[in-house]
Amino acid sequence: MAKIKFPTLAVILLIVGLAWLLSELGYLTINVPWIPVILIVIAIAMIVNRYQK
Repeated sequence: MAKIKFPTLAVILLIVGLAWLLSELGYLTINVPWIPVILIVIAIAMIVNRYQK
């Protein structure tokens, strides 16, 4: 049987998309201009984790 992987990237994209939508609709105030930097760090960590195995 194949091991089922947790869809980490999909969950991250879903959370960012929902936060962005709620921010645009005025329900959520996000004043963090460095969110893309956080996403880049998460992506690099995921890449490093994949190739360490």
